[in-house]
Amino acid sequence: MKIYADAAFYEGDYLLGRKPVIKAGFDYYARSASRIMNSLTFGRIDKLEELTDDIRMCCCEMAEHCYTNEKERKAAEGKTSEKNGTYSVTYSDKVQSDEDIESKTALHIMNKWLSETGLLYRGI
Repeated sequence: MKIYADAAFYEGDYLLGRKPVIKAGFDYYARSASRIMNSLTFGRIDKLEELTDDIRMCCCEMAEHCYTNEKERKAAEGKTSEKNGTYSVTYSDKVQSDEDIESKTALHIMNKWLSETGLLYRGI
């Protein structure tokens, strides 16, 4: 499987001087993003001879999403607050599952970058 964007593209073309969300390990998150993108396009991206800038941009945004989602998931595990006087503990209560939120956001990102490419076509 191809990785659709590299750290050089992320830092140069995608960020355009903005502060990077992913400071280290971009390739790890780009691989996860590429896997999600390949799945949602039914493997069509891997069959392309050349990747477009829209595909690379989508990969960068999806990698940032994977990164922030992982950080939020780790932060939300367990206690959200604790009080010492008259001991009290609060745990996170999630209404929607992580998978539901992640898949909706992934589809939003994919539609943003790839809606006019034909890669998201589902038939009929």
